[in-house]
Amino acid sequence: MVGRNLKRLRQRAGLTQDALAERLHVTRQAVSSWETGKTAPDVETLTTLAAALEVDVRALIYGPEAVEGGYARFQRRYVVSTAVLGTLVLLWLAVDTPLELYLLQIRAQTFAMGPSLLYGLLVVPLGYAAVGVLLPLLLSLWVDIRVRSLRGRRVLLVLGLLALGYYLLWLTGFLGLWPDAVRGWTPLQWWRLLLSLSGNDLPRYGSMTLSGCALFLAFNR
Repeated sequence: MVGRNLKRLRQRAGLTQDALAERLHVTRQAVSSWETGKTAPDVETLTTLAAALEVDVRALIYGPEAVEGGYARFQRRYVVSTAVLGTLVLLWLAVDTPLELYLLQIRAQTFAMGPSLLYGLLVVPLGYAAVGVLLPLLLSLWVDIRVRSLRGRRVLLVLGLLALGYYLLWLTGFLGLWPDAVRGWTPLQWWRLLLSLSGNDLPRYGSMTLSGCALFLAFNR
């Protein structure tokens, strides 16, 4: 039973027998022997295996379904995180419109563009990223949405960084930070056309929401 559970959890984590053996500082033959049931890991080894696979030790003994089926709702870490982040998002949404109008008024009166640019280029994108984190946080209060495979978390990490890079690329173009020699490259001209869609905030702010959501899922264990 332990051997079968070990094999399933190892495969789900995207690890080969060699990779798992390297984490445990044992031979591949030892891992193979545990999976086939020729030998059984002792209690200490079971604990080490669970840590290497990032699962509860009960998943090795009783199977992953026994643990996943008993997902504890309203875990303290999710409740606290949701309360704090939800409060910040609600405050931001409440002051967003009047604050934008106030900053525009200051810019019109004093010609000081700094505060308005700082808010629009930094605070607003961070607000959308916070919304992206808040959405899976809310789901985690009721259901287990953790991605357990190492490969899956890596895909989410790459997706989150690409979405963040999408916004940063637009930002550098907006601020005129691309060198003249680079601006002339045809691929970058297409990128600039894509990233600076006139009057459409959805691509860049949507990318920040996607980035927050994907990075949360990548690091939520």
